[in-house]
Amino acid sequence: MSTGQIDNWTGSMLDIGPLYPFVGSEMLLWIVGMVLWIAWHVWQAKAENREYEEEMQKYTQGENLQKAMRGERIS
Repeated sequence: MSTGQIDNWTGSMLDIGPLYPFVGSEMLLWIVGMVLWIAWHVWQAKAENREYEEEMQKYTQGENLQKAMRGERIS
């Protein structure tokens, strides 16, 4: 059974060729990954801040905060 053109194990890995796809693009893929990761954190922070502001507006109107603290439903 043969999985490639390897006749013996005494050769150099450079003679075999690439061992995985996209050899040489590791730095580009790392940069893309870091940019996406940071962008996700920025998006998540904005979404959480927006939700926080909506809740602050809801609970600061009239007696809503006291109702919430007493366990009553706020409409």
